[in-house]
Amino acid sequence: MSERTLRAAVDRVIPADGWRAGWAGGVGAYLESAGPELDWARPLLSALAARLGPGFAELDEADQDAALAAAAQHPEGAIEFRALQRVCWEGFYASSGGRDPEGLRMVGFHDVPAGVTPIDAPAPRTVDSRRVRRRYDAIVIGSGPGGGAVARSLTAAGKHVLLLERAAWKPNSELRGDHLHDKRNAVYRPSAGPGAGHPRIHVDDDGGETVIDGDGDAARYGLNAMLPGGGTRIWQGMAWRFLPEDFRMASEYGNPAGASLADWPVGYDELEPYYSQAEQELGVAGSEGALTARTRRSTRYPMPAMGTERSREVLGAGAAALGWGWGPIPLAINSVPRNGRAACVRCPQCVGHACPVDAKNGAHNTFIPLALATGRCELLLDAEAVRVEDGESTATVRVMADASTPTPRELVVEADVVIVSAGAVETPRLLMASGLGNDHLGRYLHDHRFTTVLGVIDPPAKTWIGPGHSVATLEHVHADTIPWGGGVLVDLMTLLPLTMASDPPTDGVPGWGLEHKRWMREGRRNVFGVFGMGQEVPLATSRVTLAESARDRWGAPGARLRKDTHPASLEIEAGMARESITWLEASGATEVARRMQRRTATASAAGEHSSGTARMGEDPAHAATGADGRLHGARRVYVADASLHPTNGSVNPTLTIVANCLRVADRILADWP
Repeated sequence: MSERTLRAAVDRVIPADGWRAGWAGGVGAYLESAGPELDWARPLLSALAARLGPGFAELDEADQDAALAAAAQHPEGAIEFRALQRVCWEGFYASSGGRDPEGLRMVGFHDVPAGVTPIDAPAPRTVDSRRVRRRYDAIVIGSGPGGGAVARSLTAAGKHVLLLERAAWKPNSELRGDHLHDKRNAVYRPSAGPGAGHPRIHVDDDGGETVIDGDGDAARYGLNAMLPGGGTRIWQGMAWRFLPEDFRMASEYGNPAGASLADWPVGYDELEPYYSQAEQELGVAGSEGALTARTRRSTRYPMPAMGTERSREVLGAGAAALGWGWGPIPLAINSVPRNGRAACVRCPQCVGHACPVDAKNGAHNTFIPLALATGRCELLLDAEAVRVEDGESTATVRVMADASTPTPRELVVEADVVIVSAGAVETPRLLMASGLGNDHLGRYLHDHRFTTVLGVIDPPAKTWIGPGHSVATLEHVHADTIPWGGGVLVDLMTLLPLTMASDPPTDGVPGWGLEHKRWMREGRRNVFGVFGMGQEVPLATSRVTLAESARDRWGAPGARLRKDTHPASLEIEAGMARESITWLEASGATEVARRMQRRTATASAAGEHSSGTARMGEDPAHAATGADGRLHGARRVYVADASLHPTNGSVNPTLTIVANCLRVADRILADWP
């Protein structure tokens, strides 16, 4: 590869204009330091350099631009040029490996505000694998919001619990500030795991199958983080209660042909005290008003809502003009100092990243520490459950401990009950691989439907101020405007600079050169959007099965994921897009249009809010688990995570996962085997 030619090409894609050109601004250092991750690009860049020729660097700027434009029009040169663009955007606009490239400074992006010193969340107390006992009262598999909540409740009631988590602990410094490896936007190996040795088969829309390992494409693998604390370690914290109608979808709407809508076996009134407990113990900042008017409450939010920002004021005024109710989004983030941890510093990269000051609340810093503080919980990290056995007098879990070391250890641990809280993909996979469950286990895999509508607003309304989403309306949730339960509409969070550079969200942005760079500095600030998230209608054919041809590091079959889309789900998307356009236009935005995505819901069958694969129902003919979370056909094996959800509501599900799992824990205690 001719470095001189490549450098000249990089500096035409990102020319100097008062800010340094691309090569000196970060791309050169990125190419030098990236290592094997850029092996895909190096042959293409070498081919492009050869195509441009050794004299390219001596051409004047206009001729260089013409040569690059000609290469971009050539069938093979177009592939090479796209590789050049991608490397330029990654090197100039993305923080990774401690680099602070010119593009971030140019657009005013700072991963923490001035004067803030990042800290690491304290690592939890763990048990050495050699000290794990032969028997416990309960074994909880998975330390996310479901498993953490169950461990907290069981230990508070006097039970001795072994809490298993297959991931090792990672400090905040490994989970924040890396725009190439964070779970939400990962371009390369995601830092939030699970890493190699955990393959899944993704079934494409046309029936084709692709094997994706845990260190591969995060979007297609699934966006749930594999960490102690699960996704709550790096979530953005939207902490909604489901509305009463969310628990009786089939009764409210019937069942569209071919779909599998079902009512929950519990309703809002039964869950309300658990919602209150979840908000208090997790820590939610919110305010009562239009967003809580339809959900009876027995307690107030423990913290005031996050302070306002211009996007809330602009969209609030638009909603008021339309006669819509609106308010600040409830967030599981400290709006004020609480429980010895700081208040949010409003950094611009909340979702997908660990909090720089440990102000974001999750299972890792709330429920699990509460369980550990009782002295009756032992937390074993880097330990994967590989088989669960159900018996008359005991349940047994086979565990591979010290799993990431050269010398893993096999443990066999017994308990009165086993609670599987590994998420909507891994929970059914483990149970099916263990020979447990009925035909409904693994079926009804669903998520949410998503829409993005963008416009332009002046002056800018969404600057580099976190934590992200700020304002919402529930006007179109279980309303006449959108069918099948509709969805919540919120302001779109500020997109990372790399996302804006590589995939500009508005039309007419030049693909490279001075005008692209100027748009990143100036025009980007005026992009403003609304994001819709609504019901997804479950289907029996959308499911997790065992992938016999893709085996994990222990020889067990991986998950095979298939996701089908019911036409009713597309109606929900269309309705959310329509109402989002109305809201943006009423708020003063221009050039408003729906942004279409490659797939209308998510690039992965696993998604981000996956649920339903062990859905509750009293009748085993229609469900995988009972209302108490017990696996139908089992005596001592329970499920406690989003897998239980027959439907997934019109808002983010995490607070409902926690509340329902607190309820399941009480049911387990009341009927202890």
